[in-house]
Amino acid sequence: MPPKQAFQPNPEQLKLAPDITGREINGVGEAAHRQPTRVYWHDPDTIAHGKMQLWFYAQNNSERAAEARRAAYEIDALPLPDIAAEKAQSSAEKWTAEVKKVALEASAELVGIAKMQPEWLFENSDLNYQNIIIVAMEMDFDKLAQAPSVTTSVETMAQYSRGAKIAKTVAGWIRQRGWDAHPHCGPASGPVLLIPAAIQAGIGQLGKHGSMISRDYGSNFRLAGIMTDLPLIADKAIDFGAENFCQSCQICIKACPPEAIIDDKQMVRGDTKWYTDFDKCIYYFNENKSCAICLAVCPWSKPGTAPKLAEKMLRKRQKMEG
Repeated sequence: MPPKQAFQPNPEQLKLAPDITGREINGVGEAAHRQPTRVYWHDPDTIAHGKMQLWFYAQNNSERAAEARRAAYEIDALPLPDIAAEKAQSSAEKWTAEVKKVALEASAELVGIAKMQPEWLFENSDLNYQNIIIVAMEMDFDKLAQAPSVTTSVETMAQYSRGAKIAKTVAGWIRQRGWDAHPHCGPASGPVLLIPAAIQAGIGQLGKHGSMISRDYGSNFRLAGIMTDLPLIADKAIDFGAENFCQSCQICIKACPPEAIIDDKQMVRGDTKWYTDFDKCIYYFNENKSCAICLAVCPWSKPGTAPKLAEKMLRKRQKMEG
């Protein structure tokens, strides 16, 4: 990873910025709960920052990256099987065990389940599912560690492609048993925020860098999801000490070239949490054709480190509690 250098946005890109800020769209400072507004990675014609998103696509003209992105979109576009006319019946406990087995056999590293919450769905969404299944795919750390680079971007797309295959496999399996299921995976944003769902599904905790930290893989993973009405048992959010660790850690803050990572938590649509400054992050991301520096430098991300840190934080907590 190259040494951090002072960053100034390209004037050409600055001219494309809308009058409204990402902070405003994301609801920073808002005390009331509300559904999120689409801000990026949606149809450019429907979002305020659409011109900047198109500029990113124009800059990101590496054939390797373009091919990886096409592959991800092609998998995402594959049709799902029709929903069987008759619903298979079983207990929620058995469905839960079976659907997790399907996801893991399809190559997911982690799988969890949460009850769908309205505040996870983008505004004006007409989806109405009871549950969401979250799957996590580990990235190749050596490729992540090269961020920002085409290599990192291609690896990110590869894991989103894998996530699409897993989500399609799980959704297809559910639909063949007579229950509705709707998969979603990156790189484009879909109808639902995956991070808060993944937190409730027990995949990990939110880190200071605004992404998740898993007790198994640190921040070295990507997410996909499957919304469904299949009766399932929800997992529970977990606390293995990542949040406490982040409170005193400054590594991602110091490594971020546009200084987009904020040390203190922010009020965002009624919840106090860590928030990465979109209005600083996005310029650097666009000009470098991707980023992920914060994920790569996170102490939890190095292979084999997260379980040891989680154990250390647990021992520290137990000692403090007497």
